[in-house]
Amino acid sequence: MTFVQAAAAVVMIANIRKFLTDFTFESLYFKFIFFLFMAYQLSILVRGIQFDYQALKYYFQIDYIFYPLIIPLIVFFNKDDLTFFYLIRSFYLLAVVFLLFSLLDRFLITQRGTAEGFILPFAFTCGFLFLSSKYTSRKITWVAFVSLLIGLLSFTYLARRNALGSFAVLLLTGFYFLLRNMHAGRFIRFIPIFCLIAIVGLSSADKLPLSLTEKLNDRLAEDSRSYVFDNFFKSMEEDMFFGRGMRGTYYSPIDHQVTDDGVVYDAVNNRDVIENGYLQLVLNGGYINVILFGLTLLPAGVLGLFKAKNQLTRICGIMILLWLVDMSVYGMPRLLLQYILVWMCVGICYKKSFRNKTDDEIAECFDAVGLN
Repeated sequence: MTFVQAAAAVVMIANIRKFLTDFTFESLYFKFIFFLFMAYQLSILVRGIQFDYQALKYYFQIDYIFYPLIIPLIVFFNKDDLTFFYLIRSFYLLAVVFLLFSLLDRFLITQRGTAEGFILPFAFTCGFLFLSSKYTSRKITWVAFVSLLIGLLSFTYLARRNALGSFAVLLLTGFYFLLRNMHAGRFIRFIPIFCLIAIVGLSSADKLPLSLTEKLNDRLAEDSRSYVFDNFFKSMEEDMFFGRGMRGTYYSPIDHQVTDDGVVYDAVNNRDVIENGYLQLVLNGGYINVILFGLTLLPAGVLGLFKAKNQLTRICGIMILLWLVDMSVYGMPRLLLQYILVWMCVGICYKKSFRNKTDDEIAECFDAVGLN
């Protein structure tokens, strides 16, 4: 069991305890839909669970089998609002660790086998920090920005198109909030600088080192999923509504192969994973699973973005909506800090008391945990 898995188990136990000792919901809709959603997750688990040692070992080792069924319980993490701000502080500490190890060993960010496992847990949450620059110090904003930029450059070099898009959207959204929060006079002073950066960037785009964009250029028009998707829909034809349970598989044979960047694929006939978040939900729980998932997350994102009095809750809404979009491309529900953060944002957005906090009250919470 990895450190992340052990930490996740401890957090889940703590959340169940908080839920059992404080059985309250500020939203009746959320109470109803969340219980319905979790009851269905339980049915998915029951339809696939086995109790022999090898099966149990497999559940805890593979991050997309068992964990997505219980991660939604993380919504109870924020029964105490200040806990959420301590979590945000941990994002900053992770960013510092990320920058330190990136400097010590560039192999961690230049090899596909290690980059995804290193960058996504440590750097992606910097997007949340960067968007929260209104409340944090310049030092923290710079650390978050540099971490995101390294992730962007790494995924450009490795041609990881979906992750590249996610990091780019976070950077652009972060810059939007930075500009939005600037005073008019300061914004006017920065216009020449922004124009200069834009001109330099556009004029030097075709002079980027070929080694940085070579793989990406080769993969831009590559279609690596149609074959798998076709097999998925043929195999799942009779199980699209209810799925095949936690251990569901579909027929899509693949030969043993080793990619140019060292990733090894074993020969299999039946797969238990498909590189699309919504189709993974269909595989395990069918269309019913997708509908309940959407009915839980989409209203939370809308409430956070449009019904909040503070920018932090709007950021939570944005993170939820970005995840829903990301799942249409890849966005796998699995044991990943990014996915855990999404469910924490769901809990925040459904809390009317949190949505009604002012920016000054939010800033005081950031001060309380040493982020300003």
